[in-house]
Amino acid sequence: MALTVEFDGTDTPAAAVGHSVEAIASGTQVLSLATAGADGTPHANMAFFALGKKFDLFFVSEPSTLHGRNTEIRPTASAAIWLPPPQFGEGLRGMQLTGECGIVYGADAEAAFEAYQGRYPSFATDPAVRASFLDSTAAASLYRFRVERVRLVDEPNLGRRNYLELTVRR
Repeated sequence: MALTVEFDGTDTPAAAVGHSVEAIASGTQVLSLATAGADGTPHANMAFFALGKKFDLFFVSEPSTLHGRNTEIRPTASAAIWLPPPQFGEGLRGMQLTGECGIVYGADAEAAFEAYQGRYPSFATDPAVRASFLDSTAAASLYRFRVERVRLVDEPNLGRRNYLELTVRR
């Protein structure tokens, strides 16, 4: 899969940035998501995720969770995805992301479902379960974290200590 977005904030070609993003995302299954409640109290959780073509991160969760309730009130969120370095302080690869997060519906839910099932083929293989996710009657919901900004480091591919501060352009 190739990302279909552009990046502002670097002279590095979009294809090279996209390759790094895809390689890091495919190298791990779990992201750390940070949200905040109405009073600003921070909360972090982990979620299995799938990467979409438009640099969306999709995950499944229950709206009753703290992060689910937080994104309903305050959709702005941050996330981190990283790969373990081969040795301390060397070969760093990861992303720090900011954007908006929330439950998806309609065509966005279809895209989320396809990406998630593409990554996790055993997810919701029963047609009735699939339908319940798409019509929002399942106990859990499909969420999208729409990345707006990313701080990317991929030392093996983009250079040592080369932290790219990027804005995603769709």
